[in-house]
Amino acid sequence: MREPESWQPSKYRVDAAGRLRPRPGYVLPGSRFVCQRSVDRLAPLIRAHAVGRLLDCGCGDVPYYALYRDACDAVTCIDWEASSHGARHVDQAVDLNAGLPFADASFDTVLLADVLEHIVRPWQLLAEIGRVLAPGGRLIGSVPFLYWVHEAPHDHHRYTRFALDHHLRAAGLIPEAIQPYGGYPDLLIDLVSKQCLRRDWMAGPALALLEPVVRLGPYRRWSARSAETYPLGYIFVATRLPA
Repeated sequence: MREPESWQPSKYRVDAAGRLRPRPGYVLPGSRFVCQRSVDRLAPLIRAHAVGRLLDCGCGDVPYYALYRDACDAVTCIDWEASSHGARHVDQAVDLNAGLPFADASFDTVLLADVLEHIVRPWQLLAEIGRVLAPGGRLIGSVPFLYWVHEAPHDHHRYTRFALDHHLRAAGLIPEAIQPYGGYPDLLIDLVSKQCLRRDWMAGPALALLEPVVRLGPYRRWSARSAETYPLGYIFVATRLPA
């Protein structure tokens, strides 16, 4: 990773309890709810599985660096040249639709967070990830599902659990977990937030009021029951097959 000493939190900040929080001024007010739901599920997977030589694939401005930097021996960050997030920490500009410029078994961990929906031929990128992962290495990833079009015109796909399972296995990666996050009530809140919460001064109080609501038992059960049908997205971990 280039200039690690200058890294600063971007999309997320870490609060006093160690929880990642969407940063006002970076995350749109109407997207802060869904970003919180996503990172609450993804962060534990990164903390649990990121080790050794890590490839942050489609890294942007490296928003998850605080989660894995102390667990990894080396970090390589790649993104496409036209990324809207800048290239300060990018080691190499790579067209993710055209293969990965690394030798076989170069990495122990690959992070692919909210990238796969932007890939024209996702099966090719996953096959390349399977190639550059060492045997027993892990891919950690996330994708949106019921989510608005973003980074147009480079928004190409939405994946069900079944599509993710198929593509991962076809790439020689065995899924350890493919889990939906969010459910029907979360989807409703996200839709209303995107329409109504246009300013940070509106989003802050509204989200503060929602915090205790989403922790209530009835809300959590409703969300869990509907997550398979109305997921906001998925988080997943897959392991490269042994040689």
